[in-house]
Amino acid sequence: MSAPFLEPLVPGVPPAVSAWIRGLEEVRFHLGWAFGLSEEAFWWRPKEGANPIGGLVRHITGSSLRLGSYALGLPLPEWAKRGREWELQGEKEPKEAVVARFGEAWDALLQAFRGVKEADLSALVRVGNQGVEAPRAHVLHHLVEHAQHHAGQVIYASKLL
Repeated sequence: MSAPFLEPLVPGVPPAVSAWIRGLEEVRFHLGWAFGLSEEAFWWRPKEGANPIGGLVRHITGSSLRLGSYALGLPLPEWAKRGREWELQGEKEPKEAVVARFGEAWDALLQAFRGVKEADLSALVRVGNQGVEAPRAHVLHHLVEHAQHHAGQVIYASKLL
């Protein structure tokens, strides 16, 4: 398989949605850098106070699900309600649990994205605790770009390791 961004458009969805689906596939592809690490390496920090690789994976998963709950109505598991601080700096947990949650979340996100129609993109959705309204398209785009941003950090941290 080539890099996901080089794949054809996803059939049955608007081109923008196809691009976001390919972007999510790209995140999964790049997180292979983390999934192959040992337990110790998965929770390694480049320096004191920096986010561990496993924390970045946990944050990619949790933040994506939170954004997916706003934009796509996805259910939000209890662990994802703990938020960014716990995801990035919270206690270690078994790598296999973090990786399994990522896989489940990504499958759900990809399925939900496949159901987005062109007419859905301009609808306003409420985001965050304050319920600020934003166009669904902007929230979906941010979901993908945020995940890719942190996937790049995972790659870099893995290379430093």
